[in-house]
Amino acid sequence: MRFGTGQSAAVAGRALYAYLAFVQRTTRFKPALPGIRPWERSREPFIALTWHGQQMLSLAALDGAAEIAILTSLHFDGAVVATVVERAGFRAIRGSGAQSPRKIKTKRAIPAFFEMREALREGTSLVLTADVPKLARVAGKGAIQLARATGRPIYLFAAVTSARVDLDNWDRASIALPFGRGCVLWSEPLYVRRAADEREMGLIALDISTQLDELHATAHRLLDRRR
Repeated sequence: MRFGTGQSAAVAGRALYAYLAFVQRTTRFKPALPGIRPWERSREPFIALTWHGQQMLSLAALDGAAEIAILTSLHFDGAVVATVVERAGFRAIRGSGAQSPRKIKTKRAIPAFFEMREALREGTSLVLTADVPKLARVAGKGAIQLARATGRPIYLFAAVTSARVDLDNWDRASIALPFGRGCVLWSEPLYVRRAADEREMGLIALDISTQLDELHATAHRLLDRRR
């Protein structure tokens, strides 16, 4: 049987969703402190960020959240992730950030930005990866621009498990495995002033990079203590 690209992505997405659900069921997550997760703090929609290579347990981090949209790329892997997102009961927004003017159009960067802005204004929270495209663990300004335009807070999160395979690829991805111990950490909210200029946004991006690295390091230390 031959499948088109869309059918293949849907089949792969269903399989990936089943695997992620299995990992979540068989992972013993460290109990989260009450009131730490963004949707427990207030009803205000938010922007959630993690590193691209550490996003595999995002559904576990969002357990209990409602009205969530997740940005996925236009590539085949983005179509796979979109299927996972929709099977989890969330909304997929297709598009991705770009640095060159030529790629801004082909990656649907501007329409995706407007769609995300409207989602936030209508009460839907967003989940994005923080990295500059193809530059691992260096935060870009896309989420910061969204926060500036909407007044919504940015929350950073780390979702890690002791059972995993760490890859030596561009985003230093971790593949979560079942039957491990897990930990999800959330940061304090970060607000961006509407009057923030490019310099201020650049400093915020540096702070996000530092905080995300620290959150992941802390989550791994907490798992190591539980051995």
